Amino acid sequence: MKPPLANNQISSLPSSLAAMHHLTKLNLSHNRIVHIPTCVYSMKGLVFLHLACNRLETIADQIQDLVNLKILIVEGNSIHTLPKTLCFLDSLELLNVDFNELQNVPDEMYQLSRLRRLACHPLDKGLHIIHNPLLKPIHEVLQGGLSALYNYLKPT
Repeated sequence: MKPPLANNQISSLPSSLAAMHHLTKLNLSHNRIVHIPTCVYSMKGLVFLHLACNRLETIADQIQDLVNLKILIVEGNSIHTLPKTLCFLDSLELLNVDFNELQNVPDEMYQLSRLRRLACHPLDKGLHIIHNPLLKPIHEVLQGGLSALYNYLKPT
């Protein structure tokens, strides 16, 4: 049985975990992590990364190294900005940044073609971005492909 990493008081991970190239799911939620541990960016097989309810303030540019990532959950942190390199994750289907400190998102968000919609239900694929102090209305923040989708989905 694998020991759970979620719901502990973890603030870092040993660099030796970088050798876990074939790991597909990693749940580090509800801990005390301030920066995504460097070793995580070496886990090229990750499809699911759950970092909700930590103390994250940023996501490093190395996020682009997780080329197989389909689900990234970082809700309930203190993230102020998202790196442009996040937009290179072509496989990303669910991005949950709810309850952070985001004022804007990268202009390149439209490149995330699998994030086809704004998500409402926690299990929905798409972009979860509620409860952030966005400087503009969501449809203006999400220029390009996502804003057209927003206009289609918004209630009348």
